[in-house]
Amino acid sequence: MVRKLPPLNALKAFEAAARLSSFSRAAGELNVTHAAISRHVRSLEEEFRTPLFERTGRGVELTEAGLSLAQSLTKSFDLIAAASSQFARPSRRRRRLVVTSDVSFAALWLAPRIGRFTSLHPGIDLVVDPSHRLVDFGKEDVDLGVRYGFGEWEGVDARKLVESQLMLVCSPAYLRAHPLSAASDLDPSLLIRETAKECWEAWLTAAGIIETIVPSGPTLNGDLAIAAAEAGQGFAIADQIQAGDALRAKRLVSPLDVVASRASYYLVRRAGSKKSEAAEVFETWVREELQSSAKALARLRTIAPARKSRAGSSRRAK
Repeated sequence: MVRKLPPLNALKAFEAAARLSSFSRAAGELNVTHAAISRHVRSLEEEFRTPLFERTGRGVELTEAGLSLAQSLTKSFDLIAAASSQFARPSRRRRRLVVTSDVSFAALWLAPRIGRFTSLHPGIDLVVDPSHRLVDFGKEDVDLGVRYGFGEWEGVDARKLVESQLMLVCSPAYLRAHPLSAASDLDPSLLIRETAKECWEAWLTAAGIIETIVPSGPTLNGDLAIAAAEAGQGFAIADQIQAGDALRAKRLVSPLDVVASRASYYLVRRAGSKKSEAAEVFETWVREELQSSAKALARLRTIAPARKSRAGSSRRAK
């Protein structure tokens, strides 16, 4: 008996789109374009003379017919894969993992550590996609994200990685030119502002000077504010994770012990999605690296006050 089957590529495209609830993610999994997935799905709808997906403003949703077909195809493809795995040699294909984060975190913390991850996990093809906006995991070809906030985002599962504090930073040379003994000594015109004002507000509140000091220096965003502080352009408020490498390398110093706890870093992914093995590996790695960064900075901050104290004692003895 000769089997009459629709084109296998069309069935694969439809099954992937149905399983992932996204044409974009299906295209990424099958290494084809979004248009190719749409074309394959359309050809099946024409052959079966029934719609398989409903196009909505938020994306696509399976029809009853589409859901029934998708469930049967997923079971069938799973059976084929299981049968094939008994005879196939171990695959050497690299697993692709797309991770998004804000631009500052990617530039200041993640990029300097990419080589460490790839050397530990050569089988994972890590793609970092920084963006100032919040990615829609249901529509875009992204597996994971690292976000800074309070973990209250719609449509995602969020798992806390590490808490982070805000601190005042500047270059060593700038501090010598503009010495500080207390937060109230700050000159508002020397304070580099960020587009998001919440960080300065949190730190000034923690310092007890929110009512008396209003930053009036130039306005920069994220990593640019930290870069300007390194270049001796003023005082900036920095997240300890993003400024940590510069603080340990003494390109930046934190002249006051005042810190503000505002938010944490979270690993996020599409709500209800199945986490891949590559995603599990990345989550373990990024959690350990972030916690290591926080501990290293904590050790650095416990040493600095002791040095100041000894210096103060020497001056008094004289």
